[in-house]
Amino acid sequence: MSDERRGTVSVIIPAYNAAAYVTRAVESALAQTHPPLEILVVDDGSKDDTREVVRRMLPPVRLIEKENGGPATARNLGAGQARGDWLALLDADDWWFPEKLKIQLQQAAEADAGMIHCLPDHRDDAVPARLTFDHMWDRNWIINSSVLLRRSAFEALGGFNEARELISVEDYNLWIRVAASEWKIITCPYVLVHYTRGIGISSNSERFMQASLFNVDDIGKRLSLPEAVVNRKRNEIIVDFGRKALFERDLPTARQLLGRAFKEEPTSRNLLHLAIASMPSALLDMRRNAVRLLKQRDVVRRGASSPANAAPAFELDEQPDTAPRRASIQDPTFHSSANEQRLERPVLITTIDAEEDFDWTRPFSRAATDVTSMRSQHLAHRIFERYGAVPTYMVDHPVASQDEGRAPLKELLQSGSCEIGAQLHPWVTPPFVEYVSAHNSYQGNLPPALEFAKIQVLTEELTKVFGQAPRIFRAGRYGVGPNTGGVLSHFGYEADSSVVPCWNFAAQGGPDFRAMGANPYWIDSARKILELPVTAAIVGRAAGLPHVLTARVFGRYSEAIGLPSVMSRLGVLERIKLTPEGITIQEAKRLVRHMVANGHKVFVLTYHSPSLEPGNTPYVRTDKDLAKFLNWLDEFYDYFTREIGGVCASWRDVRLALSGLPSPD
Repeated sequence: MSDERRGTVSVIIPAYNAAAYVTRAVESALAQTHPPLEILVVDDGSKDDTREVVRRMLPPVRLIEKENGGPATARNLGAGQARGDWLALLDADDWWFPEKLKIQLQQAAEADAGMIHCLPDHRDDAVPARLTFDHMWDRNWIINSSVLLRRSAFEALGGFNEARELISVEDYNLWIRVAASEWKIITCPYVLVHYTRGIGISSNSERFMQASLFNVDDIGKRLSLPEAVVNRKRNEIIVDFGRKALFERDLPTARQLLGRAFKEEPTSRNLLHLAIASMPSALLDMRRNAVRLLKQRDVVRRGASSPANAAPAFELDEQPDTAPRRASIQDPTFHSSANEQRLERPVLITTIDAEEDFDWTRPFSRAATDVTSMRSQHLAHRIFERYGAVPTYMVDHPVASQDEGRAPLKELLQSGSCEIGAQLHPWVTPPFVEYVSAHNSYQGNLPPALEFAKIQVLTEELTKVFGQAPRIFRAGRYGVGPNTGGVLSHFGYEADSSVVPCWNFAAQGGPDFRAMGANPYWIDSARKILELPVTAAIVGRAAGLPHVLTARVFGRYSEAIGLPSVMSRLGVLERIKLTPEGITIQEAKRLVRHMVANGHKVFVLTYHSPSLEPGNTPYVRTDKDLAKFLNWLDEFYDYFTREIGGVCASWRDVRLALSGLPSPD
């Protein structure tokens, strides 16, 4: 295999007044699992301490200094001094995930692959697997920091156009030229880049629009495009910026641009844009609100699909919330107690959130659907088998819908080594109707019909893939709502595990569980669905204080000033959840001792599947962290079975025992 195929990579980082953040970019390049040949930081005449910051990282970093000339000149200078067969572009305010270069180089097998780009963490739309000239002429799909560019292709095309009129779109200019050449642009379908958004359109719109128009003219001349094609694209750009100005209620600019567009191309569509921009601001606001409501109602009633994920249509009347509610996970008026004393010994239920590998520090994204970590789940099963534990995997849609995710689970299921439940992450589960946001990441915040539809899609996918319907459910991010219980009842679920006692997610738009206990309960008077809360409690010398007082200690403002940490260090009040993620083994043992002493019999341990592959969750960043994680599990199961005298059990066994029904033969 040639060096190009194997990947000698030169990283090029242009930097201008980047002292505050260039270190993070460089560190992300140094942390690559496929180490680059070299890292070149090109200082573009910075007026701050950028050069001094970079010098502290020499070597292995190389610093190249030049007078200010713009990012194109900096990138070209770096490329001219690079020795690698591939050029990896990284802006100083962005950073990469550790697998970025390794994964991209795996897609470089095609001899005519001139450029490979990956997805940034802010992209939610589907990107074509191969970007052609038509794709790139239509729009810029690519950000600089995602690009791995074959150096021979870069040199053949003359690098970046250094015209100052192109500043801010000089990258787009090159991508179009690559797409128009014999080289292919390949999309790596993983989120491997953290992209820092630039300043708002309102402060840069005129300059950016002029650069975009210059770019179209430049490409038209270079490629000898028909004048009509160039003029049509120019008109689209003017309309686009006019509509953005209209959205921001900069009406003078909107009317000027949309009027210009209509004058140059007097179509009915451009006339409509101009007519809308001519409305009074108050009327425009009324129109915006009305359109938004009608669109949401129509989409929820008739169903929706995204380019990447087709979703079945669904109707409001399929969702049974028009009838009186008979079940609720949170409302105690619907609850019926479950007598734990039916159990002879403490029992431990193991649940694992089987989900995509996404960085919890990044915004939610529909594009983040990598399920590579599912291949590592066998590591924990060596421990489970030793103690007779049969874990339940709470499987979300990306895991179920991709063979890489579901195959390891199917093998475990066939051998009787696991059970399958459902976990709903709304932002990656069709139908895709809602905006992607922290608020909408909690399923209980969605319109009832949409929550119903997503649970339906997830349930049907799991049933199809695993040959059996899931009967236990968990809301991703524990985001249950007032209608969740009724929907679960409709689809025949028998248990839920979405409650985390003592935790409050309200500040992020989620539920408040501070008033909830850790004991199992039936969420309905008919005793069909058993709630199995994730084990969590307040322990410490003052653990017996009334709930209203402990809730204040762990409230939003108390946490802001660090009160819970102080209370924990003093041993007064300590909030502990039964998980190896962020909880020490000593804390977990302390939690179980406290709860057993108070008569608790049912324990639910949980963690996330990506934790079994370093680099995903905050709790397991290195191989050493993974070893500690597995040792934690081994030590805890040994403690629970030997010292506590407990046993491992499935949720089905516990439900059957608490129902008072005889065990099946």
